[in-house]
Amino acid sequence: MDNKLPEEFIGIDEFFSAIRSKCSNEEEYAVELLKARGFLLNDGELSLSDNSHVKDEEFLDHLLKEGKIGRVSGGNLVMSNPQNMEVIFCINNHIGGEAFQTDEDWGKFVHNSHAPKICISVLEPFVARYVKAISACGVSTWCSCDGNHPGKNSIRVNTICGPNSLWHKIICQKIISKKFKLNWNNIFEKIDFGEDNKWKTYFELNQAGEYLYNNREKLLEIRQKASRSIGNSRARRLSDDELSKLFYEEASKLIDQQLVI
Repeated sequence: MDNKLPEEFIGIDEFFSAIRSKCSNEEEYAVELLKARGFLLNDGELSLSDNSHVKDEEFLDHLLKEGKIGRVSGGNLVMSNPQNMEVIFCINNHIGGEAFQTDEDWGKFVHNSHAPKICISVLEPFVARYVKAISACGVSTWCSCDGNHPGKNSIRVNTICGPNSLWHKIICQKIISKKFKLNWNNIFEKIDFGEDNKWKTYFELNQAGEYLYNNREKLLEIRQKASRSIGNSRARRLSDDELSKLFYEEASKLIDQQLVI
């Protein structure tokens, strides 16, 4: 496989082997690869979840046909060659960033309890699952990057500035940094890696995305409760520093109470 891949994909078998170790058969492995690529599937079904972007079905159909794997029919996945599923990480299809807005004030954050759904076609393959997961937890992002390019050695998870960045920071401090080995910078927007741990880092980020998505309902509830503790009047009256302190304390307390880390 390596001799057919661009230089930046050399060693990807380590990533695939880590995913395969969780599976008992080829169909289960194919499903786990779809999830690892960022597709949100219904539990126990070969169909996209309602949490998916409206364009994800079209993009998935494109990948399955391009990779000679199968197709999407009536919202369901029909796989004729599931053994080919690994190629969905290698098809060149990235077409841009997930958003262009880079700032959001507390009033909007309190009012908007959910983040916008993101189409997978604008996400790079090895950051897609994590970005889709934190989006499902109420974090808005823009122009994230998996760093899998010649000369690059870091993953970028660019969150919308202000309360969105703070919410992601709380999630990382209280959950991700305690459960997963990821070399975040101090503001939790960049993960450094080297050639010796590149594919382990991608797998670890993938696992972090899986955990967050599985706990999305609890985390959304915590985000909403912590936001309600601020309320619209405080959002208008208090400074950004005061609002950040209130939200940080309340969200951290709720995570400690409601999630077993």
